[in-house]
Amino acid sequence: MAGAIAVQQHDDVVNLSTISHKKTGYRFAFGKYVIQVYLWHLFGERSSISNQPYLYKRGSTSVAHNKRENLATFHALHRSAIGIDVHSNLIVATYQNCEYGSSSLFNENRGSGASKPELDAFASWCKAKEAEVLIMESTGVYWQSLYESLENVGFTNKQIVVVNARDVKNKRGSKTDLADAIHLAEVARQETYRASFVPAKEFRQLRCLWRSFFTLKISRKRFLNIMHKQLCQVGCRASSVFSDIRGKKATKIIDCLINGEHGETLYNHIIEITSCKQDKLKATPQQIYDALQADMESEVWFAIRQNMEHIKFLDAQIAESEANLRDKLKPYTHPMKLLTSIPGIKDITAMGIICELGDDISQFTSIRRFCKWIGLAPGNNESAGKKYSGRTTPGNKYLKVLLVEAVSGIVLMKKGFLHEVLQRFKERRGTKKSNVALAHKMCRIIFSVLTHGTAY
Repeated sequence: MAGAIAVQQHDDVVNLSTISHKKTGYRFAFGKYVIQVYLWHLFGERSSISNQPYLYKRGSTSVAHNKRENLATFHALHRSAIGIDVHSNLIVATYQNCEYGSSSLFNENRGSGASKPELDAFASWCKAKEAEVLIMESTGVYWQSLYESLENVGFTNKQIVVVNARDVKNKRGSKTDLADAIHLAEVARQETYRASFVPAKEFRQLRCLWRSFFTLKISRKRFLNIMHKQLCQVGCRASSVFSDIRGKKATKIIDCLINGEHGETLYNHIIEITSCKQDKLKATPQQIYDALQADMESEVWFAIRQNMEHIKFLDAQIAESEANLRDKLKPYTHPMKLLTSIPGIKDITAMGIICELGDDISQFTSIRRFCKWIGLAPGNNESAGKKYSGRTTPGNKYLKVLLVEAVSGIVLMKKGFLHEVLQRFKERRGTKKSNVALAHKMCRIIFSVLTHGTAY
């Protein structure tokens, strides 16, 4: 079923009796306006105006306009579709089909479990129906295994549509799994959706590996911060003499302290470690020794030792994950070189961009769409000539974090075009907003570099 809404004044009620379809209507009064909602069968024959359903819209400029009756035609773009409501352990789907020129709509519902054999059986059922389009919401990670099962039976990426739940929210009636599936099928037939970007299978797997690596690095940083607070709690001020408490020399010295060394023994180890000319420390051995004086009898050292062991374990996991990613990304050395030619983007950042984005930048038809997908496109909230907010749009949080962190490399630069741009941004917007603005600039540069295949 589809509907049309006519907003009319009480003294100007338009007669819609010319519509040949059987319909029911609802009328709602708001002050001097009356809202009339008409319902009818959606499908009609494209070539015949008399059999087409109509969408009333005064002065319409939509695709097919009937001047004689002052009505705009509205029809479905797909004959058949399957709407799929995905859950962790349940799948509810509905198949809709209607031949053009027919007033009847065929529905068939199906439920399925979420195990691999059940997903394969469900994919075979979808293939047998020969639906033009399949649509599902991007529910967590539950849609991914179903997506792969549908790919395995022959569906293409253009036939399988993944959408954000907020863009296809069903606002009518009670909410059930079957109602959601029916609503998705209707959305698919009318093609009133905005499809999410889904990379190829290879890059979906690389994306999973990258996000695991990214999570390990975030976890390592978290435990480092915890250990730093615990060291301060026992009176140790390691951060005052070490720029990075997980540097090679800093790690060795702190390990000596955690192992219970103190006094002359600790001082001799500090002299021995700092005597190496490589990675020379700014602080003197005496300054380091004074900063490491702590309450060695505190029970907090037990927690410090545990955190140190966990950090070492995470270091080993990170090194293994990075080596695995570098091996998997060997076929993509050319786009990696293109990305690393941009100031502020190093190997790790380039790896993350390739894993999240894939090798097909043509999926995005414009720079703005690309920036919006990442979440770095400026927002626009304006009414009555007054601008209320310019917050960036939600998007790919992993790439957004990577590019904002890449700006820190630009901050350390003393010259260059991007450094000059950053300084101009800071004069107008302050530090935080300028960092996001420069990240948006880098996003545009990435799109241009990958599109044209030329280095920065």
